[in-house]
Amino acid sequence: MGEKANQTGRVWWKDSTLWLSVVFIALIAVDQLTKIWADHYFIDVLKDPYAKIKIIPGVIEICMEYNRGIAFSSFAGASMGWKLVIVIGTGLLMCALAFLFFKIDRRRALLRISLVFIVAGGLGNFIDRLIYRVWDPSTATGIRDGVRDMVRLKLIFDFGVCNFADFFIVAGAVMLILSMLFFDADAVFPVTKKYKTLAKEYEEKEAEKKAQKAQKVSSVETENENEAAITQSQENPSGSDAQTEERKDG
Repeated sequence: MGEKANQTGRVWWKDSTLWLSVVFIALIAVDQLTKIWADHYFIDVLKDPYAKIKIIPGVIEICMEYNRGIAFSSFAGASMGWKLVIVIGTGLLMCALAFLFFKIDRRRALLRISLVFIVAGGLGNFIDRLIYRVWDPSTATGIRDGVRDMVRLKLIFDFGVCNFADFFIVAGAVMLILSMLFFDADAVFPVTKKYKTLAKEYEEKEAEKKAQKAQKVSSVETENENEAAITQSQENPSGSDAQTEERKDG
């Protein structure tokens, strides 16, 4: 029969969900491997957690920092309760975005890719927070005690020390904004024929749903009126007989 297709008629190796799952795993691997390398190199090889390696002087350097908070070390000094809220909230948010990914129409490519990058980045840092128990004050040793960051960027201003998970989140956010503005069925300014056609299809489906709902409401109202008439005739049979006699006399 040739190439085996799945239940939706797609050839398995052309399934976008399959490939995006591979991309997701690759992003997690890149994030974790770079963190492991940086941690091992600065702590075990150089034995200097404060060393710096200049890649492009004044622009990019490699160093090692451990962040027990969130972006830009925010909430690093927060209480145990607040840190638990952040960790649990991050986990729940990643689950919600992952669920959304599988619910979205596969033809909305850029939107789905953006979610893959955001969830991969969020999960990469979530793993570090679990490993080093950032909510527990007793684990705050200054070394190997938080999210592992290793890339300092100084472009227009100093972005601080980041990791690849942070880069993935930013890239996903940029793609999400682009999809919302230009490259999606629900885009404010859809710029491709593909998404204009998809948007029209969604509008037609929505109109069909509204028509079906209106028809259902109308049917229910008619049914209720019929039941009310039957109930009234049963409660007042003499009145009904009188009306019948009047029709006959007329």
